[in-house]
Amino acid sequence: MQKLVGGCYCGNISIRMQTEKDPTTLTPRACDCGFCEGHGAAWVSDPDAHLEIEIQNEAAINLFEQGSKSARFWLCQRCGVLTCVTCDVAGERRAAVNVRALNDRASFPAPTSVSPKTLSKDEKQVRWADVWIKGVTVKDCWDVGL
Repeated sequence: MQKLVGGCYCGNISIRMQTEKDPTTLTPRACDCGFCEGHGAAWVSDPDAHLEIEIQNEAAINLFEQGSKSARFWLCQRCGVLTCVTCDVAGERRAAVNVRALNDRASFPAPTSVSPKTLSKDEKQVRWADVWIKGVTVKDCWDVGL
């Protein structure tokens, strides 16, 4: 079992991903939308993994929706780091992690470019249901309907 940890720079948002896969086999996806490019995001996920998101100060996070408004980007308001993205598909929370927010980011292959902005909202959710992390929990955080 691989335990991949990381979070934002100031420690307000912590992420812990557990996967059976070696990081060298998980190719990050660099979305070509302006938001992801602006944050240098490269998303990594394994549908069979588990992700725990832990928040220290709920008032200092920003859950940003953009584009189709079907995904929520977890940003720290204090240090500005984009840590992960979540969405609900058929009543189940899914997620992808910004590989650049992981401590062991150098273990991953170079990102490959993807263009989800060319997909409809429904097509995005079908894709996310297939490739995003299925086991997602949020610890010590208020419920904001995610």
